[in-house]
Amino acid sequence: MDDRISRRRLLSTAAAGSLTVGVAGCLDEFGSESSDDDEAPSDAGSGPENGNDDPSNGDETYATACEAGTGFLETTFDGEFEAASEYYPHEHLAEHDREYFVEYLEDRFADAVEDYDLTAANCAESADDHDVIEAADGELDAEVTDGEWLTYELDLEADEEAVSELIDVLALEIEGTWYAGVVDVSVSDTEVTVKIAEDDQLVDADASGEDAEVVVSVVDENGEIVPGATVIATGGSAQLEGVLDAETGAVPDDLEGTYDDLEDHQAVLNFDGRQSLRDEQDIGTVELDVLPPSDSYYIDEQPNPEIRIVRN
Repeated sequence: MDDRISRRRLLSTAAAGSLTVGVAGCLDEFGSESSDDDEAPSDAGSGPENGNDDPSNGDETYATACEAGTGFLETTFDGEFEAASEYYPHEHLAEHDREYFVEYLEDRFADAVEDYDLTAANCAESADDHDVIEAADGELDAEVTDGEWLTYELDLEADEEAVSELIDVLALEIEGTWYAGVVDVSVSDTEVTVKIAEDDQLVDADASGEDAEVVVSVVDENGEIVPGATVIATGGSAQLEGVLDAETGAVPDDLEGTYDDLEDHQAVLNFDGRQSLRDEQDIGTVELDVLPPSDSYYIDEQPNPEIRIVRN
């Protein structure tokens, strides 16, 4: 999984027609320090180098993808949404005109850019994407001759605090001119599950205290850790008094000080005598479900490992 998809977004993704492409458009978490030493590719700059400084007049042309992407980001963060809309190839889209993108940018970005001042946009990385070119050709009434995903390092200021963030921008070359913008993404849902250490998979029916505490880890289908989830335990073939839930990265109040090394993708289930078996049972199960982080593409639809309750 692209690690950016799990990070907090600053700017939501925007639709360029109905074009959907691979994962992009996310920012790193706030709090990293900005740096003046970052090196950008040779075609990057602090602003468009070709044409004039006002893309809204429709005469702007760009020799490189980074120039177009930089212009889009600068005008967007300046709140100049009419100018920013010109970086989208709306003249080559049958269903969406310039006003569509102006309204979208105003609706989606106005609050975000009001809180952050862009001091630098460094085009730090670019990658050709032939799938993007093929998809864009099907949406636009012009030939797309090139397409790139651009990763920008943004230096931002908010409340007198400087931060450095990442954002991905799609750039398309049409008739010798580069267009750029944040576009819609097609992201498949990612399944999450739990991992339980072998020693914790069995809990005695009469166990209490430390013997009834189980640490579980939340991971995705690729084995990547998933912070910010909640693990929910319910009775299966074994009985459980009520429903037990535990947030990852949070130690229950009654266990405070005993799990100082708990990681942000781990949760502690404290059964503490709430588990039991029927008289005729020697073994039963407690079922586990995962409530994924909000505003994520994680789902929990497949069966998860179970905790077995045993009678000694």
